Amino acid sequence: MPDKAAVEWIRKGKAYFGKKRFKDALRSYDKALAIDPNFAVPYFSKAEVFAEQGQFKEALELCNKAIAIDPNYAEAWSKKGLCLFSLEKFDEALTACTRALALNGNDPMAWYIKGVSLDELGKSVEAQEAFGKSLELEIILDMEAEKKKMGR
Repeated sequence: MPDKAAVEWIRKGKAYFGKKRFKDALRSYDKALAIDPNFAVPYFSKAEVFAEQGQFKEALELCNKAIAIDPNYAEAWSKKGLCLFSLEKFDEALTACTRALALNGNDPMAWYIKGVSLDELGKSVEAQEAFGKSLELEIILDMEAEKKKMGR
């Protein structure tokens, strides 16, 4: 169970991240890690900041740290796939997304990155299937978000 103070720093960091206050977000995640260095979430959260800024090598290293702590961290596998794709390591991106989807088959980003990786590898039929699944999940998530807005 993660330390409550570390969780609070992650909440603060996510609020900063949402406002694109990346330095503040990183400081918050670092404070969470100072409290609990064996907590995977701050590493993943830092990876999100770096990926958002196009710093994919740094983000990849952080995803790997999160995965080393929690090998079943689906979001970290998915973000790792995005980083690898962005670094043009398509085979590795495909492997990471396949792992992410084994852990959470309802991750539209992992399906999308799997699709673009397959496309880059010349597997267009399989790519179209992955793109279709990504689109299907996006539609479902959009519908669920719309229901929440309407109070259902």
